[in-house]
Order: sequence, then C-alpha cells, then structure tokens
Amino acid sequence: MLRRIKIDWATLPNFQPLETPFPAPERIYPGLEEIEPESFPDFLDEIGLVGMGGSGFPASEKLRASIGAHTLVINGVECEPGITIDQTVLLHHSLWVQAGANATAKAIGAKRVALAVKDHPDQVAKLRKLYPEYDIIPFSDRYPVGAEKLILKKLTGKIPPPGTRPYQLGYLVQNVVSLRATGRAIIDGFPVVERPLTLTAPAARFYKNTIVPVGLPVREVLTAFALPYDPVRHLIVGGGLMMGREMAPDDGVEKTTTSLILLERAALEEKEHGCIRCGACNTACPLSLHPYSLVERIQKGKTDSAAFQAQMTECFLCGVCSAVCPSHIPLVQTLAEGKQCLP
Repeated sequence: MLRRIKIDWATLPNFQPLETPFPAPERIYPGLEEIEPESFPDFLDEIGLVGMGGSGFPASEKLRASIGAHTLVINGVECEPGITIDQTVLLHHSLWVQAGANATAKAIGAKRVALAVKDHPDQVAKLRKLYPEYDIIPFSDRYPVGAEKLILKKLTGKIPPPGTRPYQLGYLVQNVVSLRATGRAIIDGFPVVERPLTLTAPAARFYKNTIVPVGLPVREVLTAFALPYDPVRHLIVGGGLMMGREMAPDDGVEKTTTSLILLERAALEEKEHGCIRCGACNTACPLSLHPYSLVERIQKGKTDSAAFQAQMTECFLCGVCSAVCPSHIPLVQTLAEGKQCLP
C-alpha cells in the first residue's frame, strides 16, 4: 500500500533553474516496487496531480480509464510557439520523468512507452541516450502537431474518429511535466506544489525556463527576474500565444500554467475587418473543420444541429484559425463561447 506523504513546508523550493539539480533525495517514497494498479490512482489524487500540459483534467480519472492500454505516450512535443519547458524538463529532469513514466506504465499494464518529441536532431540524439528503453518518435516542429489527436494520428496512421478517447485505441497520453511531478512525488515525497514554466518577455529579449511555486502571484515572478510591468503598456499571457489567456498580475501561477509571456500591448493592436471568404481558416484547421461557418452559427444562435455540435466537440481551440485570418477576426474566442452551447 502507498503511504501518506508528509510535507515539510519549510523546505519547499523557491525559484529553481532547471539546469541546477535538486539535492539527492533522503528517501524513496513510495518506491516503484510499491506501485499497484488499484492504489496508484488514489496516490495521484493525494499528491494533487492534474494534467499539467494545460488541460487540468484529474490525472487519476484519466489513468483509471486507461488501465489495460498497451502504450504510454509521453507528450513532449510542446508545439506552442516560443515555449520550451517540456524539452528542458526532458533533458534536465530525466530521473523524475522516467520514474513517473515507469510507474504509470506499470499501473496501467502498458508494455510500451513512446516518447513524442520535436524533430530537432541534436536534442533527439541526447534523448535517445537519456531514455534508451523508450521509443523516441520525432514530430515536425509545426503548431499544433502536439495536440493529442494529432499525436494519435501519427501513431495509428489515421485521425481518431470523433468522440474517440486515446484509451479506446489502447493509448494513454501524458504530458512530460505531469510525469515529472509523478516521479518527483515517488522519489522525493513532494506533492504537486511547483510548476516548471517558460518565462519570456520578447521586447526585453528575456527568455528563461524556471520552476515556480504553485500559487505565487505573477507579479512576484516578474519581480524576481527584474521584469518591469506596466498595465497600460503590457499584457501578461499565461499558457502560450495560441491557446493561452490573459492573466492579471495578482493571479497565482497554476498547475496548468505552462508559460508566462510579457507582451507589449501596442504590438498586439489589430483592427478587425469583415470576413472576405478566403477560406484560410478552413485550410489551416488541423481537423478540417469550418471555423467561420461555426462562428456564424454561434452568432446567430443556430447551435442545435447535430453537425454543429459534432464539429464543436472536436474543436480543441488551437487558435490557428484566428492566427491565419487576414481580417483579424477573433475566431477562436467566439468558438470558445460556442463550447458553452454543448450539452
């Protein structure tokens, strides 16, 4: 049986550069040999693990549904532009990632562990040495190829049918940082109280990967790295340029905060124009949906049809449609509102 974690709050880490290793653990807790399929989901609940790739879905529920899956997929593709925290964790925290992955694979009974990463030859070569027992699968460095459905498309040869979950195809897809947190708890006895993230301010030419305590106000993160913040001039985006959201300086860093990006508001001001029916959003959609048609239905309140609800269910709000729109129509924001129309 897994034992309860005891936390020494006085020794919790503050900011930690990923390049600096943590001190050697004083204990192995609970130990890989103690991992049992029946009790492991409860252990994930106990440490407070949620999907740290941005979804925030309870990890225990995902694992329970995936028991019997033949393959654990470590998602390290991280396709959001300008974010490299998953790649950095893979390179510098391989001990924790492997502990979390091996425990998860053991719990669900997976016989294979696949590591999905960006196709950067130098990094792939290093990862093959760090993770010799895993199948390294390079993916193109193109947004949004790291989405779960697109990873499964490469692994299975076709896009999963609408409404299909990975476990129904025999796969469990877990984010790198989620598995790092699992391994950190197993080896060091730490629950999920820290968040590795990318911190960047492009205008100031600042870029860093670091580890921040969960709940710390964003303002304090910026202050710790001497990044000036003016609410009139600056916009703080949490979670990536494509799928992130605006954050206030007093908001706390969450378990799902993959990045903090400090942007100049003036550089973001774009005037919206009427749709010119160019079809760029349809062409760019990775799932071949029809974004502007969906937006029109949302605006007109025509959201009851089965076709609309099927497409909205599939849409994962990647934001590509908004990014390619020459009229600067905020399509993804309206699509996010449309999600509220689903039963």
